[in-house]
Amino acid sequence: MKTVFSPGDLLRFKPASQVNCALTDKPLLGTNELVLVTDSIESSKRFFYGLACGSGETHLWSHDQFDLVQKARQ
Repeated sequence: MKTVFSPGDLLRFKPASQVNCALTDKPLLGTNELVLVTDSIESSKRFFYGLACGSGETHLWSHDQFDLVQKARQ
């Protein structure tokens, strides 16, 4: 079953995820870093926009790289 995250959800990288930023030569985030979901993409159940809490940068992410830490309050 595919997990779909919503804006406001707080996520952490799955331990096996190797995430690198295509714009730099250094890893973007470590596995202990948190990402706040900022926007969903209506036409996609796989991708979303999220704010990297450590760097303050917003990026396009894939759902399969993350575990849910805390669901957004409704």
